[in-house]
Amino acid sequence: MNRKPLPLIFLAFIATFALAMSACGGGGSSSKTATPSTSGDITPLVSSNDTFPVQLPRSDGKTVSLGAAPKHLVSLSPGATEIIYALGADGDLAAVDKDADYPDGAKNFATKLDAFQPNVESIVALQPDLVIVATDANGIVAALDRVNVPVLFSDINTDVRTVTDVMRQIKLIGTATGKSANADGLIGDLRGRISAVTSKVQDVSPSDAPSVYHELDDTYYTASSGSFVGDIYRLLKAQNIAGDGGGVAYPQLTQEAIIAANPQAIILADEAFGTTPESVKARPGWSNIDAVKNGKIFGVDPNIISRPGPRIVDALEQVAKDLYPEKFS
Repeated sequence: MNRKPLPLIFLAFIATFALAMSACGGGGSSSKTATPSTSGDITPLVSSNDTFPVQLPRSDGKTVSLGAAPKHLVSLSPGATEIIYALGADGDLAAVDKDADYPDGAKNFATKLDAFQPNVESIVALQPDLVIVATDANGIVAALDRVNVPVLFSDINTDVRTVTDVMRQIKLIGTATGKSANADGLIGDLRGRISAVTSKVQDVSPSDAPSVYHELDDTYYTASSGSFVGDIYRLLKAQNIAGDGGGVAYPQLTQEAIIAANPQAIILADEAFGTTPESVKARPGWSNIDAVKNGKIFGVDPNIISRPGPRIVDALEQVAKDLYPEKFS
C-alpha cells in the first residue's frame, strides 16, 4: 500500500470537526469534564440538562471551558454543520465551510469560509465563541490559539474511527451548543435505525459474508476497518479487502492488490466525480473480478458516507440493500 497524502476532494467529505469555545463564565468546581468513552455505548459527555460551565477535551490533550451556550458559531466542517442543523442550533451559525451543501440552509448560507486554506483574520472578524474545525489545515488550531480564539480539535484519524464515534461527536456538539437533549433524541433515533439494519444480518456467517472494495477515488484510495467509513462494513459483516490498512485509516491500494483480492462487491464513493460502473469494467484486468462479472458495482453519495454526521446511517442502510438485497427487499 502506498501512503501518499489524501486527495483534497476526499478530505472535503471526511473532514471532521473540532469545537472551539471561549472560557466565558469561568471554570469553578461545578464544571464537568467530558471524557471520551472507549466502550460501544454512547456514554453521555455530561448530563442532558445542559449545565454550564463544562469542559470539553481536545485531541491535543488540552481542554477548553464553555461558560454558556455559544451564540456565534463558525463551522469549518460540512459534517459538523449537518449536525448543527439536525440539533436545531443553526440559528447561532455565523459562517460555514464552503463545501457545506446540506441541508439547503447550509448550501445557501451567506458567509462561507475555506477550511483547507483558512484565513485567521476572517474567522476572528466574526467574533466566534465556538469554532468547528474540519482538519488542522495549515496549523489553524495553533493559529487560533495564538490570537485567543479558543478551539477544541477532534482529530478524524484518532477520534472518529467507528460509527459509534460519529454518535459521540453528535453528543459532543450537542453538549457544546446546549442541545444535549436534542442530541440524545437524535442519537436514539439513529441507533434504532442501525439496530434495524444489523438485526437483519446477524445470521450472516463469515463464509457467506461478501468481500468488498470501497473506492474513494480513481487512484484507489479506500477506507480500512480503522475508519468510520470502514466500520459500516464491519456492522454489515462484510469482509473489507483493505483490512486494517496497515494501521492507516484511508490507505491507497494498487490495482494488482484489488484484482488479487477479487472482491464480490465494489462500492464507488467517487461516482459523483466521474467514475462509473462502466469505467470500472473497462479497467485493464478488472473483468476477472467477481464484482465486475456479476454486476455488483454500486455507487454511493460521498456526502452521506464520507461525512461524520447523521446521514452516515443513510449510507449504512443503502449499502446494506446493495450487499444483501434479499434481506432488505
